[in-house]
Amino acid sequence: MYISFSVPPFPVFIKGGQAMFRKGMKHFRRTFSVFDFLYVQKGTLHMTEQKETFVVREGEYVILRPGFEHYGHEPCEEDTHFIWIHFSLPQYDRVEKEPYGWGDIIEREATYVDYAQYRLFIPQYGKLKQAGMESMLQHIVREQQTPDHSLTQQLLFAQWIVQLQKQTLHIPTAAEHVCAEAMEYIHQHYREPFNMEHLAYALRLHPDYISRCMQKTIGMSALQYVNDYRINIAKKKLAATNETIAAIAKQVGFEDGAYFSRVFKKMEGMTPSEYRRFIQRT
Repeated sequence: MYISFSVPPFPVFIKGGQAMFRKGMKHFRRTFSVFDFLYVQKGTLHMTEQKETFVVREGEYVILRPGFEHYGHEPCEEDTHFIWIHFSLPQYDRVEKEPYGWGDIIEREATYVDYAQYRLFIPQYGKLKQAGMESMLQHIVREQQTPDHSLTQQLLFAQWIVQLQKQTLHIPTAAEHVCAEAMEYIHQHYREPFNMEHLAYALRLHPDYISRCMQKTIGMSALQYVNDYRINIAKKKLAATNETIAAIAKQVGFEDGAYFSRVFKKMEGMTPSEYRRFIQRT
């Protein structure tokens, strides 16, 4: 099934975050007034919406609709980490039609006085397949104390919805191919000092072009993605080990432990030590 709606106007981002259910816990029962998007990073969520069940595994998502009761019908078999986003739409339909190309998506071409109108078809349940989709989600829900943060979240969420539609159409762009190659290089070399020239040499592309492709695809520059990836690895190590902050910093590519702590606090809103204590309490 697909959630179908016309844009513009785009879906409105309301609130989002990252959460975890311990083994044996399950989602509480409620009827919500907005859409509830759930993406599983690790583990499995067992969700029911009105009598329809969804088993949402690692790398998968489900969109739960407003006005319909939803709840976890089975407890988690393991600690389950997930991203949640609440958003709203002025109106939508739930349809079985599967779009095959942009011809199914474009409702009206732009003119000199009217904007283009599209009808999107977003799978209610599915898997994130394109490079950077999960990182983009993490970037959207991360809290930052800047005046323009809420506006940036709206723009990134709209961009993410378009990426999800493009994934459904199976039409990767040249920018997405470049972004995927850059991310793969970073995944293999994140422990090393990051150098944009080295990345450009490995991909045989100009550094500015790589940056534009990554910014367009996932909303982050190469350096931002390196730090984002390193901090996510560090968070897992902080939660699962008793290694020192300095040791973890070096393992994820930060030679300077103090700089690691500053980057971590800027991105997560707390220091590595505070994050470790918070995770151990939850």
